[in-house]
Amino acid sequence: MRFNKRITGLTVLVLGSLLFMAWLAGLLHFGKIAPGVVPIKGAPAPGQILVVQETAIPQELEVLGTVISKSLAQVSVQVPGRVAKIWVEAGSRVKPGEPLVSLAAAEYQARLSQAQAQLNQAAADFKRYQFLLKEGAVSPQEFGAMEARYQTAQAQVAEAATMKGYTVVKAPEAGVVAERKTAVGDLAQPGQVLVTLYNPALLQIEGEVNDSYREQVKLGDTARAFVPAVQFQADLPLTEIFPISAAGSRTFKVRTKMLSDPRLTPGMFARLKLPLGPGRGLLIPREAVQTVGQLTMVKVMKDQTSELRQVKLGRQVGEQVEVLAGVQAGDRIILTQE
Repeated sequence: MRFNKRITGLTVLVLGSLLFMAWLAGLLHFGKIAPGVVPIKGAPAPGQILVVQETAIPQELEVLGTVISKSLAQVSVQVPGRVAKIWVEAGSRVKPGEPLVSLAAAEYQARLSQAQAQLNQAAADFKRYQFLLKEGAVSPQEFGAMEARYQTAQAQVAEAATMKGYTVVKAPEAGVVAERKTAVGDLAQPGQVLVTLYNPALLQIEGEVNDSYREQVKLGDTARAFVPAVQFQADLPLTEIFPISAAGSRTFKVRTKMLSDPRLTPGMFARLKLPLGPGRGLLIPREAVQTVGQLTMVKVMKDQTSELRQVKLGRQVGEQVEVLAGVQAGDRIILTQE
């Protein structure tokens, strides 16, 4: 008898353990609600009932973009020399002709002083030869040779002065310093870029569009531009569509019209929403959408009761919002009265 009781108790314990493990594994539901639907017992709360209908919706394509500058000046040095002083930093605003970088100028000053001394001597000789020519003491040929030496000395002074002037690298136009590419003590060579400038009044937003949309994107289309970092938003017409595509990405570039905003700088991440023409979809009033935790739900009539149904939303169109999934045309939704 005791043996039978032990067997019975062991059997109950094993069955209980198996049932508990099955419940933990989710194999036993016991009235579990299907994902995305929460039934509400009883009559629906009072409110306006709307029938979801398919309607015309303008189609858009969102692409990634970048803020660029139409005017990006690479300011380089024209003579060799060691950097002696830097007048600007990144972000500095400059006017045309303002100094950006100065090179050590002692050698160029010495050349200019020597050329000036030679010019002074040539000028004195030229004046004396003018007097001697009038007196007949020198021939016209001798005077011509003296005049040529005088003109050569003048040209040498002008050249030396120009070379010395090149030791101060100046801004070719008004703008903002985007990048400084040198430091005091560096040896600069002709053609080396020392400073990069951009014009803040000549910015654009450039986007990359997949080749499959080339026929739908047109010049003059109004794109909605976003720069999330500074909360910038504007409607801008497309003024450039590149005729060639990138071989690697199979995309082509589009650019908006020029814009000026002190918050924007070249290189900022941006988004462009491009119009693609008319389409069709489902729109419901924004007030029909309820937020339950992190889920977006709508209240849908089903028979004589209502249920909360999870929906996936698209973009807003005026006072309505697009529904991508969760309801379909013909469903009746409830706008609950507050």
